[in-house]
Amino acid sequence: MEQLKSNKKVPFLPQDIPFNDDQRQWLGGFLAGLHTRLLVKEEHVTTTSTTSPQVKPLTIIYGSQTGNAESVAEEAADIARNHGLTPQVQDMDDVDLHQLCKAERLLVVTSTYGEGEMPDNAQALWDCISADDAPRFDNTFFSVLALGDTNYDDFCLAGIQWDERLAALGGTRIANRVDCDVAYESAAHEWIAEALPTIAQKGSRGDIEVMPANAPSANKKAKPKYTRDNPFEAQLLKKYTLNNPSSGKETCHYELSLLDSGESYDAGDAINLLPTNRPELVDELISLLGARKEQHEQYDGHTQELQKIFTEDLEIRIPSKEFITEVAARSGDQEFIAKLEESTQALNDFVWGLDSIDLLKRYAPNSFTASDFIRLAKPLAPRAYSISSSIKHHPNEVHLTIASVRYEQAGRVHNGVCSTFLADLCESGSKIKCYFAPNKHFSVPQDPTSPIIMIGPGTGIAPFRGFLEERLSTQATGENWLFFGDRTKANDFLYQQELEDMQQQGLLTRLDLAFSRDQQEKIYVQDKMQEQGALLFEWLERGAYIYVCGDAFRMAKDVDKALHQIIEKQGNLSPDQTQEYIANLKKQKRYVRDVY
Repeated sequence: MEQLKSNKKVPFLPQDIPFNDDQRQWLGGFLAGLHTRLLVKEEHVTTTSTTSPQVKPLTIIYGSQTGNAESVAEEAADIARNHGLTPQVQDMDDVDLHQLCKAERLLVVTSTYGEGEMPDNAQALWDCISADDAPRFDNTFFSVLALGDTNYDDFCLAGIQWDERLAALGGTRIANRVDCDVAYESAAHEWIAEALPTIAQKGSRGDIEVMPANAPSANKKAKPKYTRDNPFEAQLLKKYTLNNPSSGKETCHYELSLLDSGESYDAGDAINLLPTNRPELVDELISLLGARKEQHEQYDGHTQELQKIFTEDLEIRIPSKEFITEVAARSGDQEFIAKLEESTQALNDFVWGLDSIDLLKRYAPNSFTASDFIRLAKPLAPRAYSISSSIKHHPNEVHLTIASVRYEQAGRVHNGVCSTFLADLCESGSKIKCYFAPNKHFSVPQDPTSPIIMIGPGTGIAPFRGFLEERLSTQATGENWLFFGDRTKANDFLYQQELEDMQQQGLLTRLDLAFSRDQQEKIYVQDKMQEQGALLFEWLERGAYIYVCGDAFRMAKDVDKALHQIIEKQGNLSPDQTQEYIANLKKQKRYVRDVY
């Protein structure tokens, strides 16, 4: 048996095999998994004749802001069992570093939040492992998967830092880190297919199980039935505009039917929508490339009509970094070329607001073919939106609150891909492809008596409408406090009647409003927080949960700063004590953010 085992070689795919990258990755992963499963079976046969099979624990930890990293971690765990491994998936907030360093096999999956920051649930553990007195990982085999977005500076920085730190502490990297862009699924599958068979063969001393320091009490939720590759087609039941006609904004409410899907969701979850590109944008791009809509081109291993590729498959409004780089190179524009060598932020600032058509017209007219563009463009990514309803309150329905993106730039009207796909191209009865994205941390407290504080200006109100409906449907007795803000009360008070009714009924205990343009000096939600600082701190001391939803780059930072100031002042704490107070809130999942 040992001789037979040693003769088995890892399956090898020839370089000239006639498959596309996705097919090669899938087939490679399948063969690697099958190969390892056969080895595991042989190990089992060998060991059962003499001793019991060896248990091979695998620790998988994740840092996640919106739930994507958690989903990948769970998927890796499911596949790990086929490789003879016993996986344990842990939220980074639930990990004790001095237990983690004892793990022989470790996989790390983390996203990057904001401007190169760790996700909220990863910060405390990162602070510990990056400290000078962090324990060694000399007996640990590891690999890291990083999720990010190439449109931002410090792409995948959190994953890069974890990868480098584990190696610096003596860990042995068994598979190179993979950095994923927004469309992360294919790259994540490739990483799983490489890392699991390799790490399954590592370790010899018998592992020590790593138990969470504070194990979550919630049961693991069943996986959604539908995915990006197998989306559900939800029927649009209703849509209407929430702003008054004289508003400078357009925010729409959408109601989708889940009938016959068998799908459900929790208040606080998100939904991914798969839009199509606007027909006039597709036609203009095809014309600029000197092509014809009916001509056929190669994409994803298939020959397809160009109009179909540009409508359903590729990002044509948002240019990829590869496309921008190539446009700069072909343009001969020295200022443009210089931006490539500065930073991602400098480049983004230079091309801000410009789409692929703007770039072609301004810098590289008649320089690209359709096949050039297909080669350089990103796949059309799903758009994630916070759900603004409770399924208990609206059975078989999911509601969304989405601001339509429209602006003028370079002499053209620009439209958001998904927001105006819904607003302009979908009518009652239209079918919209979608799938759910669970977010177990951004949810109402399990204890129905716990008070909650919700801070959500603009479309940030979306999940909190769902929270309030959930608390109403479950007859939760905990107090509910909402901070909401927008431009003007007369035009932009989203869900005004609903919120005022909830307040009148006693469901909404407090409603603090900040309409920035209703007075000479602008007032925002963080200002309203400061005004109510004493009461807000008193709620926190009584065990309140605080939730923030909305813009990550300005609002969320300003709210976080205000929260620090309130706790320091009202609690009579030092800055270090305030940091510890907020770290404990995060650890207890009592300060969570759904920001974008």
